[in-house]
Amino acid sequence: MLPWNVHPPARFTGPAFFMAVAFLLAASILPPAACAAPLSDHQATLSALSDVQAAIAEIVGADQSYSTDKKVYYRASQRAINALEGTRGPEYVAAAGSAGDAAGAIGHIDSLLDRKETPVWAPVLDSAEANIRAAIAHLADARHAHELMDYDIAVSRALTYLLVARGGPADIGAFGGLEGVLANTVLGVPDGATIADGCAEPTAAPSYGVHGGYLAWVAVPAGEGTHQLAESAGEQSVIIRNGMILLPTAAAPLVAKECNSHAQVRPSSPSQATATATLSQPAKTTASGADSAPPALYTKAQAEAGAQVFASKCALCHGANLQGTAAPSVAGTDFLSTAQHNGWTLEVIRYLVFNDMPFNAPASLSSTEYADVLAFLLASNCYPAGDKPFPTADDPGFANVKLGPVPGSHPGKNQFGVCPDG
Repeated sequence: MLPWNVHPPARFTGPAFFMAVAFLLAASILPPAACAAPLSDHQATLSALSDVQAAIAEIVGADQSYSTDKKVYYRASQRAINALEGTRGPEYVAAAGSAGDAAGAIGHIDSLLDRKETPVWAPVLDSAEANIRAAIAHLADARHAHELMDYDIAVSRALTYLLVARGGPADIGAFGGLEGVLANTVLGVPDGATIADGCAEPTAAPSYGVHGGYLAWVAVPAGEGTHQLAESAGEQSVIIRNGMILLPTAAAPLVAKECNSHAQVRPSSPSQATATATLSQPAKTTASGADSAPPALYTKAQAEAGAQVFASKCALCHGANLQGTAAPSVAGTDFLSTAQHNGWTLEVIRYLVFNDMPFNAPASLSSTEYADVLAFLLASNCYPAGDKPFPTADDPGFANVKLGPVPGSHPGKNQFGVCPDG
């Protein structure tokens, strides 16, 4: 191709010139009718998830290339940053290109959160964005690493945060991430889909059972043929009834509990109670603030046993001082402040520990070992010991215990705000 300046640019004269000027003026004053319409909430969430997945793929792809050229890894880090931040991000570098779209994951999440009300999915997206921003910080470090080992450490930390931001369809709350809100809230309802009351039985398929912002079930026809799901419901079981396949989501028990509680408060015929029940705000939680005493949820002996399990199974990623190496911190001032800001409950942390840890071998420990580790983490975060051990089975009350800084003085607390486990 010849350079653009080999031939002089064409000149508009006469009527052609004035027509071109008139067109440009009209384009500058008329409303942008041709501009793309804003994405729906469902599409914006899907786009945010796509950008996060693209960033993860960039990191993993560079690692699997086994390249000896540092530029390959630096470029992958920058492309991942671009996918997460979008073109308006402070770390965006256009020359590297992007694995995502122009808005970036943060741009899509911000557009969803930019509203006066606070939907049930807002805290989850807040948490996802916080994890994405933490990942960007580590990717920026990786981009400037001089040694491959330093790059690997920074990228491993970034990847951990991105996996939490991505989440999973079986998780509710802060660790549900983008996949969790798509599987368990109204954000997972595709545009134009039939929406029904999540407290009632489905009467048509396909349809989506929604209540109080949560998605309780997805109904699809039971007839022959392919029936496409918009998102994964995150459940292993299905219910076949009345010519329909009912897929309960992970949020179904929560919705059922709220529906039943309202039916008991306002007694009426069963059908009317089910059809008119409304999901209230989440139950009041026991916060670890200055106005409430923290609960005693473990024994001192159990915490000591948990310290041994943590040292052998968890310290490699979370650090001997619990401040994190290849994974985030799990105790101390920063952890508790983050937990309080994101509204993490003991139920969320328990689910993550029991089901997703250790990262390289999820659910590989015994229930006693997991309970001991939770006791150790509670002790390290300055929660008091009691006379009852942390249970090996789940307790619905854990959803009512918010994590956060524990009031009072704590002798022996180190510079990171971690309390001794004994």
